[in-house]
Amino acid sequence: MSACRLHLAAYHEMFMRVLTAASCNAAVGVKSFFDMMHDLPHKLMLFGSVCTHVTDPIAKASKHWRLTQLSYGDTHPMFTSTHFPNFFRVVPSENAFNEPRLKLLQHFNWTIVGTIYQNEPRYSLAHNKLLAEMLDSGIDVMVSHSFSDEISTALAKLKETDVRIILGNFNEFWAKMIFCEAYRIGMIGRKYQWLIIGMYSESWWNGSLPCPIEELVTALDGCILTDLLPLSTSGEITVSGITADEYEVEYTSRRGSEYSRFHGYGYDGIWTAALAIQHAAQRIHHHRSNETIMDFQYTDPLWEKLFVDALRNTSFEGVTGPVRFYDNERKASILLKQFQKNKLTFLHHEDPS
Repeated sequence: MSACRLHLAAYHEMFMRVLTAASCNAAVGVKSFFDMMHDLPHKLMLFGSVCTHVTDPIAKASKHWRLTQLSYGDTHPMFTSTHFPNFFRVVPSENAFNEPRLKLLQHFNWTIVGTIYQNEPRYSLAHNKLLAEMLDSGIDVMVSHSFSDEISTALAKLKETDVRIILGNFNEFWAKMIFCEAYRIGMIGRKYQWLIIGMYSESWWNGSLPCPIEELVTALDGCILTDLLPLSTSGEITVSGITADEYEVEYTSRRGSEYSRFHGYGYDGIWTAALAIQHAAQRIHHHRSNETIMDFQYTDPLWEKLFVDALRNTSFEGVTGPVRFYDNERKASILLKQFQKNKLTFLHHEDPS
């Protein structure tokens, strides 16, 4: 193993201590953060979290230490560079799913649409941005409905409007409820085209269901879903000297029964952090000739600027594709899939523009 890979392994161990302890529990995550900040050595960066209710309070607290934070799996659209200037993410936000759906509408000349979205910030923020983008593109949004705890009313209004192209932003639980209800009221078949954000678990349409699986599968037939492209398909040699396919073989051999859809983004995130630390360690000499990375201090504006600049200037080939940040956001490839005969079929992947 090369020295660079050994250093990356050390960074990985340092960062993952906090994430493992948090386990998507906000109270545990925040306590782990403050315990970590109290202990030596000083932490150069924060890595994580995947869960918004852990990411949010830590991102708000960490700014008081002038620390940069890098997430590999939190897609919530509220984390903008305006409100969280020290927060970056290797994974794209849910806003990134808007552009592929918009291009699909334009490709098929679908100019009259309706929307339905879950009334929670994760879905409403991305939906509102999508509405603005569609209006700017000359697409007529005939009807738009949100829901909180029941979907019959919203779907009935969509049907009354006789809109046939429907865009949806909602979680896996409500996807099952919506398509069962769509079957019940007849909003299925070739007359309707659903385009939804589908970052759901594998075979999510099985298991506990609000209607017979035959009805759900029938309602889903033809539905187009957007998802993250888990790994690059370019065949390019990455910063680690291996291709994405070679990485996947190694990941599969090591993961056992564990699996995360964000594994490639986690790997690229570790490289991003390591390269940012390397960059900051080199640049400090241009400002303070007698300091090294070992002299890093919290609340120091210069160290903060060095790390923010390092992340903003990130540019390398990762296992998930080119890794660069635009307004602290990652642009990444989005996968388009279609539900056909009880399974998801690959349609296309949209590369970042």
